[in-house]
Amino acid sequence: MLGHIASEMKNSINLIFCILLISCSTHEPAYHKGLTKVWQSDQLRWNASSLTLYDGNLFGSTLDKTIFRLDFKTGNLIWKSQSSTSYAGQKPLVSDSQIFIGGSDVLNSYDHDGNLIWSNKVGNKIGHSIIEFDSLIFASLTGKGLNAFNKSEGKNAWKIEPEYQMLSTSDPVILDSVIILGNFDYSLENNLDHTIAINAKNGETIWARQNKHYITGTGLFLKDKVYICYDSSYAKGIVRALDVRNGSTLWEVASQPECLYKPIAFNSNLLIPSYDRGLDYLDLESGELIWSLNRDDLIPATELVEFKNKVYYGSVNRKLISVDSSGNSYEVSEFEYGLGDPMIFKDELYIPDGIGNMFKVNNMP
Repeated sequence: MLGHIASEMKNSINLIFCILLISCSTHEPAYHKGLTKVWQSDQLRWNASSLTLYDGNLFGSTLDKTIFRLDFKTGNLIWKSQSSTSYAGQKPLVSDSQIFIGGSDVLNSYDHDGNLIWSNKVGNKIGHSIIEFDSLIFASLTGKGLNAFNKSEGKNAWKIEPEYQMLSTSDPVILDSVIILGNFDYSLENNLDHTIAINAKNGETIWARQNKHYITGTGLFLKDKVYICYDSSYAKGIVRALDVRNGSTLWEVASQPECLYKPIAFNSNLLIPSYDRGLDYLDLESGELIWSLNRDDLIPATELVEFKNKVYYGSVNRKLISVDSSGNSYEVSEFEYGLGDPMIFKDELYIPDGIGNMFKVNNMP
């Protein structure tokens, strides 16, 4: 009798165990669903946020102080170059014949074959990705303001230094010869900072306006306007439309913008990454809110990329999300190791992940 009961109990336990196994396997995330893995780079431990696609080549940096170039179609390594400096937080600027990248204390230039052209010991960390205009490149140095260097030798052409200090998470942006830079002159004591417009040709200030203790996002130029997100410690955020000519406010609305990522123009309106609601869609002329995703699981963790009438981005929970202009969102796929900025190559959408894989999106929801 006891043996029979023990046998029945054992069978019941086995049955429960099998059900649990089936349940667990059923609820495992289906990583990379709807994607094709195009290639995997085993030779690099790349920083996914550093990748730049240029003329069929993928440039970027690694976690071990290396800059590299890959063939985008095959993933084959063309070259890599070791440096003594960390390139953390930098994307290479790739031009027709040169590559520029800043590190913890130097500014380096390479040719497209990976040969070092020049190295400028600037002494301070390059605080942003580099931008260019004509024969000059521009980089913000921690505590030293915005500096212009000539492309040919890396020599300083001009610089504009803050009265207090530099404190910014945003990249400078340029349209024609006008550079817009946020948090240029930051003073905790006086509770202010500045958004500044600079003439790229000579470093002269076009206009500067004070902000009350805001972190400034990267601006978006559209014709004679620039759209900028401001945030104050994840509270009291605003979005402003400014007149590029004089810095005057055209409109201003309260918001919760994620200043790490740039807004984009989408279907004739303004799409803003939000640290609370995922995305906000604003009227370009008035700033009026048209719709919001209102989902904190859809907060962006990459830049926004428009492709075939939808916007794609990676979310904080490692999912590739697409959104249409009516505010309908779709989960395209889930990633195991995070994902980098979406890339467009030959009318196809590609997604790098955090460990050297490149995926192509098969089905567009």
